[in-house]
Amino acid sequence: MRPAFLFFAAIAMLVISCRCSLGSVDQAQEIRIVSYNVHNLFDAEESGNEYPEFKPSKGKWTKELYAKRLASVVEAVRSLGKGKDSGSAQARDPDILCVQEIENEKVLADLAEHFRKGAYRYWAISGPKDSIIHTGVLSRFPVTAMHTHSVMDAWGFGPLRDILEVELDTSGATSDADRILLLICHWKSKREGEQETESARRAAAALLTQRIRKIESERPDLPIIVCGDFNESPDEYLRISRRYPTALMPFESGSPPPAAEGEPLWVSQSFLQPGGSSPDDASRVALYSPWAEKPDGFSIAYRDKREQFDGFLLNAALQDGTGLEYEGFCTSESPVLFDASGKPFEWNGTSGYSDHLPVCLVLQKNAGQARAPH
Repeated sequence: MRPAFLFFAAIAMLVISCRCSLGSVDQAQEIRIVSYNVHNLFDAEESGNEYPEFKPSKGKWTKELYAKRLASVVEAVRSLGKGKDSGSAQARDPDILCVQEIENEKVLADLAEHFRKGAYRYWAISGPKDSIIHTGVLSRFPVTAMHTHSVMDAWGFGPLRDILEVELDTSGATSDADRILLLICHWKSKREGEQETESARRAAAALLTQRIRKIESERPDLPIIVCGDFNESPDEYLRISRRYPTALMPFESGSPPPAAEGEPLWVSQSFLQPGGSSPDDASRVALYSPWAEKPDGFSIAYRDKREQFDGFLLNAALQDGTGLEYEGFCTSESPVLFDASGKPFEWNGTSGYSDHLPVCLVLQKNAGQARAPH
């Protein structure tokens, strides 16, 4: 029998820039976090690891196209909050930008330069270094700790993409309530079949469940945000008519914890205290998905189905009345990001953006009281 997974946390590549002062970062009361699968963003230098269409020697990928793609990512990110009919309304750059499918740290640095100069002084990228694509984060807040977590054996799919863990200090805080722990994911796709690949996503979910349980037992006040491209919707189990256990399991489904292939991440439509709502739930790690507020929304059109693959999962510390508090969630509705059929306008070789839409999480800093339960 294959082991469910092997786990390690290792120091990955961390790049910190000291370009210019941004002033005191504890002045802003609102913190915006954007997650975006930018869809295979490669630089214009050839290393030999690129996908064929991004090898400059083939003549189809150039410095000019690379610059165009960097600009398109910035445009897509800035489209959040503008709405369908807001014209040229300005939306401020996010405080934290989490990206998936970037080639390397150069791409992350180049992307930072395409935003307002000096906006992002800190960034980090996942391992392993020899992976073709990575996850990364740009932040205006200091990175105080980071790890990467690897699923080494995923039932025949081999090593999966690392999960990037980053801790951020939003205000020079001495309290965990004003810090953020981000776990940035890019789970296994459904390319080889939805049910056939579920075990790989469940392995990643089991790893996260163990990690979150450990952190919450040691630091119960620390806000934890899991984000990225999960390659399945929060209610995946219901969408497949409960045919097999999924990596993300709806807490309210009434189903017992599936025994096969490790623990899932339980997804709730409301904020739950650790341990859930009954003694039977005591061992579950249950996180809130803001998609509960937008049941008809989507971030990708996968095989003609509107899906919620991209998003955020939040722990109870983000609605406990102290420190950072959850305020809102949105997806981009900017017309430029959609094609004529209403699907995300993905890069076609010369124009476009991504096959995913960017999603945004809004936190309120030093809120006086918790929001009403959803």
